[in-house]
Amino acid sequence: MSRTTLFHTSLTSAVVAFSSTPVFASGFALNTQSAEALGAATAGAPATQATPSNAYFNPASIVGVEGLESSLSVVGVINDTSFENANASLFGAVPVQGATSGEAVIGDAAFPTGATAFKISEHLFAGIAAYAPFGFNTEYDAASVVRYHGTFSQVVSGSLTPIVGIALNDGWSLAAGPRFQYIDVDIDGAIDAAGVEAALLMTASVPGTDDVFFDFSANDWGVGYTVGLQGDLTNNIHVGASFISKVEHDLEGQADFDLGTSAAGQNLEMTLGLFQDTSLSSNLTTPAIVQFGLIADVNPSTRLMASATQTRWASFDQLVTAFENPAQPPEVTTQNWDNVWAGALGVEYDISQSDTIRAGVMYEDDPVNPAFSTARVPGAKRVWFGAGYSRDLSDNAELHLAASYVYNDTGPVDQSVTLPENQFRGSLQADVNITGLLFAVGLDWKF
Repeated sequence: MSRTTLFHTSLTSAVVAFSSTPVFASGFALNTQSAEALGAATAGAPATQATPSNAYFNPASIVGVEGLESSLSVVGVINDTSFENANASLFGAVPVQGATSGEAVIGDAAFPTGATAFKISEHLFAGIAAYAPFGFNTEYDAASVVRYHGTFSQVVSGSLTPIVGIALNDGWSLAAGPRFQYIDVDIDGAIDAAGVEAALLMTASVPGTDDVFFDFSANDWGVGYTVGLQGDLTNNIHVGASFISKVEHDLEGQADFDLGTSAAGQNLEMTLGLFQDTSLSSNLTTPAIVQFGLIADVNPSTRLMASATQTRWASFDQLVTAFENPAQPPEVTTQNWDNVWAGALGVEYDISQSDTIRAGVMYEDDPVNPAFSTARVPGAKRVWFGAGYSRDLSDNAELHLAASYVYNDTGPVDQSVTLPENQFRGSLQADVNITGLLFAVGLDWKF
């Protein structure tokens, strides 16, 4: 592999790394889609019947509504994040200068979700659900030692799912629908133009002294599907299972390079054609998700709940990016993430005819392969603690409030210069600390 190709590999890795920063769910998946479910750390959510707000966890949740029912939740995330003990070097020998610690690595966020369902006949139901299934936002100072591995990363997604549900015999129901998913990506970072110039043009430039900053953005619509089943094993035990398919995205976008203050970057553009603004394309597959839920009625006012979720991140193995500029050939970047499980237990108690409280705990494993964990994706195992409250405001309206504390057992960032994609980005070691609070408010109403 030539030095020029190695540089292109490094650049391509920066393009596709947008999809590898953790949020408060498996990888960069978001399961904070319902205020009611968040209050129990999602325990039992796939088994809740006639509950449109939980259609993300199981589309069969729309079956059993009376007339027309809608649900809207707004979820807010407040993060307490930092990085420390960072050190980096270029070409295995030249230390990267810059800040070695910083705050507010992962940004705060707020997003709405919701669903509407209506009864067509005694056995036929229809609805539509809108969610934000994937996303993240991370930022490092442009003067930090992390800059060659990313300065800003953001993914925003949304999905629309029309659902058709059927009430079967003996308390069982089935529902399915297509899933139309949109993803928008924006990532920034720095490239060691001085080091690239010294390696490719044999100049006396000192690595780490002249940077080119870039901004890559891309978006796409993709199509998948979801299907779910619910039923009563006994009069007191209710179960549910659902499947969300993977969605393949063919991202199209633009790469912009800032050469205004980089003499090395200008020289490389003139001599080799690098760093020219150009269109780009990349492939991203979001994972399939399998969800199971159980609700056991202990007595008329108390319910025990459990859930298990597998997120099939093994499909997130390689990302191929191509630039329209012929000087930047297509490359492949390896992720090799793993399929992972999450499990939740919860309890729900009716303190009156109008008021319900709930609580739950969830554990999530980390899908990130340690060999490819970067500053954009400091892999983390997570423990959620949730509490919630619901109140019937009237015969037609119900309010849900929820809060959750998330503790992340974050693994260290350890990028080796021996990886081909780090030939020009260099090595990086750092510790990233992540904790967060989630708040949600939801309103269900019947027309």
